[in-house]
Amino acid sequence: MVRRAASLAFILGLSGCALFGCSNQTRQQKFLDALNRGNSAEASQIWLTMTPEDRNKFRLGEGMTPGVSPQEVTKMLDEQGVSADQGPITIGPHSGATLLDLPSAAGSSPPPESAR
Repeated sequence: MVRRAASLAFILGLSGCALFGCSNQTRQQKFLDALNRGNSAEASQIWLTMTPEDRNKFRLGEGMTPGVSPQEVTKMLDEQGVSADQGPITIGPHSGATLLDLPSAAGSSPPPESAR
């Protein structure tokens, strides 16, 4: 009888943690998850309770798990035809087009100066 009660209490404790988020996540991961959910109030409270060491770990990217595994990233790059032999992949700055460039992009000529 005592064993049943103890095992029932243990099972309820585990299910309670599963329901209420009593996981072994680091503070850095909890902060990032709150930001990703758009819950800035929760993220702010987590940040305020973090120690300077925890904040430094966050700055260095320690204690966080990526949303996508490295194998999935490699698979997605392979599907897009990017090989590792190309070297590092960089994305250059945007050309910085303006609204005045819009007529030439649309294929029409710009209006005469008197019409502006």
